[in-house]
Amino acid sequence: MKYKFNFFTIFFCLIISFTLVTNGLFGGGGEKLEKPGKDTSPVSEDRELEKPGKEEKLVKPGKEGVEKLEREKLQKPRNEDFQKSKPVEEKEVITTGEGLEIVKAQFYDIFPVFYKYYDENPLGIAVIRNWEKGPATDINVTVFVRQYMDIPKECKTPGTLEAGEEAEIKLTALFNNKVLEITEGTKVAAEIIIEYTQKGTVYENKYSETIRIFDRNAINWDDDRKAAAFVTAKDPVVLRFSKNVAGMIKDKGSKAVDKNLLMAMALHEAISLYGMSYVIDPTTPYAEFSANKQAVDFLQFPKQTLDYRAGDCDDLSILYSALLESVGVETSFITIPGHIFMAFAVAMDPGKAKKRFTRQDELIFRDDKVWIPVEVTEIGEGFLNAWQTGAQEWREAVLKQKEGFYPMHSSWSLYEPVGLPGDITTLTLPSSDTLVSVYLTELIKYIDREIYSQLVKIEDDIAKSGETTKLVNKRGVLYARYGLNDKAEMEFTKSLSMNSMYMPALMNLGNIYYLNDEVEKALELYERATRIQPKNPKVLLSVTRANHELENYGLAKKSYDKLKKVDPDLAVEYAYLDLAGDDANRAANMSQMKDVMIWEEEE
Repeated sequence: MKYKFNFFTIFFCLIISFTLVTNGLFGGGGEKLEKPGKDTSPVSEDRELEKPGKEEKLVKPGKEGVEKLEREKLQKPRNEDFQKSKPVEEKEVITTGEGLEIVKAQFYDIFPVFYKYYDENPLGIAVIRNWEKGPATDINVTVFVRQYMDIPKECKTPGTLEAGEEAEIKLTALFNNKVLEITEGTKVAAEIIIEYTQKGTVYENKYSETIRIFDRNAINWDDDRKAAAFVTAKDPVVLRFSKNVAGMIKDKGSKAVDKNLLMAMALHEAISLYGMSYVIDPTTPYAEFSANKQAVDFLQFPKQTLDYRAGDCDDLSILYSALLESVGVETSFITIPGHIFMAFAVAMDPGKAKKRFTRQDELIFRDDKVWIPVEVTEIGEGFLNAWQTGAQEWREAVLKQKEGFYPMHSSWSLYEPVGLPGDITTLTLPSSDTLVSVYLTELIKYIDREIYSQLVKIEDDIAKSGETTKLVNKRGVLYARYGLNDKAEMEFTKSLSMNSMYMPALMNLGNIYYLNDEVEKALELYERATRIQPKNPKVLLSVTRANHELENYGLAKKSYDKLKKVDPDLAVEYAYLDLAGDDANRAANMSQMKDVMIWEEEE
């Protein structure tokens, strides 16, 4: 039988055959993960990372979208939104392949505030395997996230993988500061590019993974040091606030009181007068979120807290720390179960602090520094109350061995502070007169508190042994150390009336005159003390300082040379006395020793 074929018959048969193949009726219809192998196109030497090669995805990306957090100024993420931070689910391990491939990948949740951290610390891992029989060399792995990175980031690799070998690559990324514009958590694609050489041919494979980036205020508490990234001491808004306060109180306090303590006191009262409030956030309470290390909390940058005029314990601790750091006062976070507060370092060593502070149980001696704990949530109750509350919380936590102490500078070495874009258009500071008045009231309360117990002891000694020259001078020193110079002068004068040759009273009354800019009268008393104890280093120092202040540089050098022989260490502390004119003034200002007085008393 003859078959007659025409064009329509042939066309119909082709359609039938194509349908059968498409539906897998002739076999081999399942999906298969493509793998790079010998057929991968070589990359030219002047290649660009964007040049298309054989592209592969380790797995198909899931449904992309944005998880929205409905939040107003002070409202933080609801507990059900972005509640937990956890690694993205690991992908299915590949058991066979060709060339150099990723066999396992894992990305972690990404927090914009740590975008500098990810430059050297991993945001995920990838395991690569060499499936070939020969080595893969010149291995290069890069990570790139469009919009939030300027260029791909090279990750550390072994360089060479022998046949059948695997290596775990820590994936790093150098994000740009656009990530700080993310106010709602989002998902984006991260591209992993592998380049390698086999048998003289260069290959390139690309993989795409979906990663989650939280909003710029997000943080979890798996490491309490992370909060340091929010302490932006160089933020213009922070500097505007702190520098203005520093200017308002300049020369208004007592030089006898530690300068860091004075600044902390002033800034605390300024925050209170500014109208700051402590508000417990019901949506992300620190007590709950700090206990769950993977829960995502919402922290405010200092400028946000100043703008909102409210915050919870972490927000207020961050703000107060940033203000203090901006004027050169070191700070530290303190954590206890369910709570965070802060401490600042005083400007004296532990030895001097033990002599100057009467309530040493309200201090923290740590890392060869002396710290004052402050419960910033007591913002409206005065600095002294905040100090006492913080000290009590610290003592109780220490007894239970539940305290955490994280100095800001060491925390910054790992979690660098990042500047939040934008500014506050209105920053209304309290008036200078109001701030100074409140500040001085708090300062007087502090001085009275410190003096009282010591004064009671001196009065008890006087009641037992009578009003001796020694005890009267001691009472004068107590007043002088807290800047009560008028009372101190009366006591030193009284002591000298009892014994005109009493060297400690001569020195101390001279110091009062020196502080009152009556330097010639001070020098006269210092020289009288020299005739009594000519080799006393404190006497030699006082004579040198007075002559130096009067620009009698020849006489100053003569007594300073003697000081260097009898007490070299003391001479080094006041090295500016070995200079003259503007050089001396600059050195004195740098050393901050010009106004430091040494008060003399018998034990």
